[in-house]
Amino acid sequence: MIPAHEKGAVDRRSARKPLAICADDFGMAPGISSGIIELARCDRLSAVSCLSRGRFFRQYAPALAGFPVDRGLHLNLTERLQDDEFSRPLSRLLLSCLTRQIDSSLITREVERQLDAFEGMFGKAPDFVDGHQHVHQFPVIRDCLIEVLRRRYPECLPWLRSTLPAALPTISAPYRLKASLIGYLGGSALKELGGQNGFRMNARLLGVYGFKGGAGEYCGLLDRWLAGACAGDLLMCHPAASVDGGVDFAGQRVAEYAVLSGAHFSQLLAQHAVEVRRLRHGHVELPQSGSS
Repeated sequence: MIPAHEKGAVDRRSARKPLAICADDFGMAPGISSGIIELARCDRLSAVSCLSRGRFFRQYAPALAGFPVDRGLHLNLTERLQDDEFSRPLSRLLLSCLTRQIDSSLITREVERQLDAFEGMFGKAPDFVDGHQHVHQFPVIRDCLIEVLRRRYPECLPWLRSTLPAALPTISAPYRLKASLIGYLGGSALKELGGQNGFRMNARLLGVYGFKGGAGEYCGLLDRWLAGACAGDLLMCHPAASVDGGVDFAGQRVAEYAVLSGAHFSQLLAQHAVEVRRLRHGHVELPQSGSS
C-alpha cells in the first residue's frame, strides 16, 4: 500500500498535463545548439529535433547523449547545409510537391542520407521525425518519408510530428491563421497516412507565431499555449543562447531562450499544471494517427 504522503504526491503528478516541448534546428549554428543543450540540461525540453547534416551537428550532438530527451530528425529540404545536399526554396519545393512534379527518388535519397547521418552519430534510429519548415507533410515527401521509415524501422516506428493546430481562441487571429495554414498544407493527409501505416503522432501542435516581439511577446504566448494545452500536445520552440550570424529570426531565438531558461517559465508550468514529458512509449501514450 502506498503511504498517504506518497499517494498525495502521485495524485498531484497524475493531475498535471503532460506536454512535449521540442526545440528545433539543433546543429544549424553554435548559439542554437548550445542553447538547446543547456535547456535540455535544465529539464526545460523533452525533445530535440536535429539537422543531421547541419554544419555544427557532429560537434554538439555528443552532448545530448546523457539527457532524458527524445532525439529526432528535423528533415531538411529547404536549407543548403552541405554542398551536396538536395534543397529547394520553400515556395518552389511546395509548388513542385503540390503539382507532383518533383522527382520522388531525389526525396527518398535525401531522407536516407539524413537518416544515415543521424544514425552515424547516435548509433540508433531517431525517436521521431519532423520537418524543417514542416516539409515532412507535403505531398510526395510524406509518401517517401513513410515508405523509408517503414522499411528501415519496421519493429519500432518513430513518432511523427502532426501539424494540426490547437486553434486556441486566446491566440491572436494572425497567429491562428498561420497555424491553420501550416496544418492545411498536409496535416490531415499526414495524419491519415500515418495512421494507416501504424505511426503515432502528437495530438496538436502549439508554438506557431510570427517570430517577433521579443521576450515579452513570447512569454505572453507561452502563458496562453500552456493554459490551452492538452495531454499529448507538442509545443515547438526555436531557442538560441546567442545570436548566430546568417540565421533567420536570430534575435527572437535569443528571446525564446531567455524565457525558457528563466524562472518565470517554471512558474507558468506550475500555474497551468503542466509537466514537460517525452512523447515516447512508456512516457506519454501517443494517440493513434488515424484517430481524432
